[in-house]
Amino acid sequence: MSRAPPIVLPITPPLLGHANPWALLLRQEVDCSVATAALLSERYALKNDEKPFVRELLRRKPNLWVFRCDQRRFAGDFVVVDMSEPRREHRWVVVLDLKQGAPLVRGGGGAGVQLVNAALAVEALAEPRGLLAPGARYELATGDKDVLLAFLGAGRRAIRRLPTG
Repeated sequence: MSRAPPIVLPITPPLLGHANPWALLLRQEVDCSVATAALLSERYALKNDEKPFVRELLRRKPNLWVFRCDQRRFAGDFVVVDMSEPRREHRWVVVLDLKQGAPLVRGGGGAGVQLVNAALAVEALAEPRGLLAPGARYELATGDKDVLLAFLGAGRRAIRRLPTG
């Protein structure tokens, strides 16, 4: 393999129809064998309520782009980018860590070490993808899928009025 697997991979509604789309994406992103891609795909597998969360989020908010984080890199579960802002330096970015049954906690509390490399995941969307400006600002949030859906559904302006955890 010529380079490390990416810290984030894009999730689109069509991909959610496949049991394991990650191997295909990895073959496109990393020069590796089919067997290596299949082995690496375990790092991105959606578990518990993660797949229903992403499916519902993309259904409700098509302006949001969702990226799955490599689960061995401690960068959270997902990076969410609001693409309705045309200027990449002003896009709203949230790094999420799902916690079943947990309340919304903004700022990353309750995630332990799961968000320590969130900045690396965000930076991967700046370079080489160009979706964000280098050094893009981002928020951290943890909680149950339902509270995170409500949080993201409220939008950036409404969220400024919400208390942080």
